[in-house]
Amino acid sequence: MILIHIITDNEDRAIEIADFLNKEKLILNSMILEKVSIRERLKNGTSQSTDRILIMGKTKALLFNTIDKKLREKYSGNMPILYSLPIINMDWEQADELIKETIPV
Repeated sequence: MILIHIITDNEDRAIEIADFLNKEKLILNSMILEKVSIRERLKNGTSQSTDRILIMGKTKALLFNTIDKKLREKYSGNMPILYSLPIINMDWEQADELIKETIPV
């Protein structure tokens, strides 16, 4: 199991992505964190901060590539940042819910 992170620059898009992934049963649920500050290095060597929106959702690790593919199809011109973190431990009842409530792999 993984915790998927999706970072976008638009709150409406974040809601759209979260609703889409929930509807398709690619994630169990989602959390949207507004105004996450991203600090990035520019080509000239300086740094700048930009505000972004972070979506987090629990899912099966084997669904990562499917999520990546669907987001690339839907947002080909402006693909959000996408990565995942492993979930090492989870309550057994919650783990069973995740298995049952996401698409089979």
